[in-house]
Amino acid sequence: MSSEYAVQARGLGKCYSLFDRPGDRLKQLLWGRWHRYDRDFWALRDVSFDIRRGEVVGIVGRNGAGKSTLLQMVCGTLSPTNGTLTVEGRVAALLELGAGFNPDFTGLENVYMNAAILGLSRKQVDDKLDDILSFADIGDFIHQPVKTYSSGMFMRLAFSVATSVEPDILVIDEALSVGDGAFARKSFDRIMRLKDAGKTILFCSHSMYQVEALCSRALWIEAGAVRMIGSAAEVTSAYGASLKIGSAYHD
Repeated sequence: MSSEYAVQARGLGKCYSLFDRPGDRLKQLLWGRWHRYDRDFWALRDVSFDIRRGEVVGIVGRNGAGKSTLLQMVCGTLSPTNGTLTVEGRVAALLELGAGFNPDFTGLENVYMNAAILGLSRKQVDDKLDDILSFADIGDFIHQPVKTYSSGMFMRLAFSVATSVEPDILVIDEALSVGDGAFARKSFDRIMRLKDAGKTILFCSHSMYQVEALCSRALWIEAGAVRMIGSAAEVTSAYGASLKIGSAYHD
């Protein structure tokens, strides 16, 4: 794989086993050699793409299309069933609410734990701590368990950590949909600074305005497969048109 690319996927697939009844899991364990009690569900199938270093790429698609599955594989929290995925560089991610944080730890303890997972030493975190806390702006709640946080407070802290550790690749899954308008604007400005610094960003959102404003290219996932790859303007336009057609059909 060429170092020109931050992420390369070839024939990527993720399959899950589904069971119609709870007892079928035990039957599969005991007698699965002779009879299948499960069925395959392909969350992703035959997905291939390249993302160059410094690119900002939007990921769009309906709920359940496979977007989050793809992003979790890029982050290394899921393994592909088949195909190959190469990711070059340190990855920081904002995935579903609560991911990567221990709810019983305080916000401060979670800052150090998350940064350590990303490969930072305690001294490096100490050097960045003022910036992290200032950006999150959650006051004395930093010393309280994360389980006491509102969804907006949690996302403020998670976003601050992920964007302060100088990642090579930043993965954002609907993070800007949580929180107030002022923090969303502050977050948007920080993403733009990371973009200007040449960081690679994968940005998943249902806001076509945000995708078009932030991203140079976009990837449209539908039913676990790549429907379209192209400029952000072209992909968001085509995807938006498909939503209108689908809505008209159901009406």
